[in-house]
Amino acid sequence: MLRFVYPRPEIKFMESSLRPMSTSQVLDRTFFLYRKNFVLFAGIAVVTPTLSLIAQLIQLAIFGMPVAPNFAGGDPGRAMQAYFLRIAISAAIGLVVYTIGYAITSGATVRAVSMLHLGRTTSIKECYENVTPIWGRLMGLVCRILLKAGGPSLVCYGLLIGFSLAMISATKGGAGNPGAVIGVAVMMLFILVGLLAGFVWGVITYCRYALAVPACTIEGLPVKYALIRSRFLTKGSLGRVFAVYFLTGVITVAVKTLLQSPVYASSGFSFRAGLHLTPGLLAWIYTSEFIGSLFAGPIAAIAMALIYYDERVRKEAFDLQLMMEAMGNPPVKQEASTQSASGTI
Repeated sequence: MLRFVYPRPEIKFMESSLRPMSTSQVLDRTFFLYRKNFVLFAGIAVVTPTLSLIAQLIQLAIFGMPVAPNFAGGDPGRAMQAYFLRIAISAAIGLVVYTIGYAITSGATVRAVSMLHLGRTTSIKECYENVTPIWGRLMGLVCRILLKAGGPSLVCYGLLIGFSLAMISATKGGAGNPGAVIGVAVMMLFILVGLLAGFVWGVITYCRYALAVPACTIEGLPVKYALIRSRFLTKGSLGRVFAVYFLTGVITVAVKTLLQSPVYASSGFSFRAGLHLTPGLLAWIYTSEFIGSLFAGPIAAIAMALIYYDERVRKEAFDLQLMMEAMGNPPVKQEASTQSASGTI
């Protein structure tokens, strides 16, 4: 006798959500989840812009108001050194803050997407509690990815700054050694080519390991195996991952630019006599960066979590695995029962 088994509601939901998606469908699903659960994702993402704002205020207290280097009088080499030193310190602090903030928020965001995408509910507290035991692992994973992707560019930037200072020293006083100036200029040209190559390398590497954080968070993999897992899942899909990163990056830049445009269009912003910012304008720049990061920050993390699930559906039939688990039938047993039923019929 044949028996009909009616699927549970959650199985029907998985059938509709866990299906192969195109890039446009991934983005559509991303914005659907973001709009419907804005408070959840904004509450998770608030950590990174808060840390960045604190770091900016600390730098402001140490270095004072930012100004462009003035070469009209004094020693231009010393002015450039001070300027590059401040940029280097700001970049180092920003990189550390980004690493910490991204490691904390990305894991919690992936956990939230995982729950919502599978038709379940969650909260900000629950998402952070689930990823708290692996924060150290996520931190190490993010550091490994950033070093792999940005290492060559950092070396080239250091060489570029060094040769820039050397060129200023070679032309000090307006009468430098022409051979030294030409040699430094040629080296700087090679370094610029290296920067371009490093940028391309960084983009490819970052896309290749874009799914490492979801793999680490959802599957509990160590750092090494999360990287290997990401390389497997992104194989043949780097262009798709780049397209999603590019589109979400454009949205992020557009939001921040829209918020900061009143400052850039005001009369207080000018490079002709140095960079002059009033405390009020600087406060608005910091505020707009905070709001922009808060609103646009979760978009890329949500999209990468969805691509992670989509690649597992495409390459591992992950949707079938979840459906069988929800029905209480492991894949092997289900196959055996199917064969037995067909023999009976």
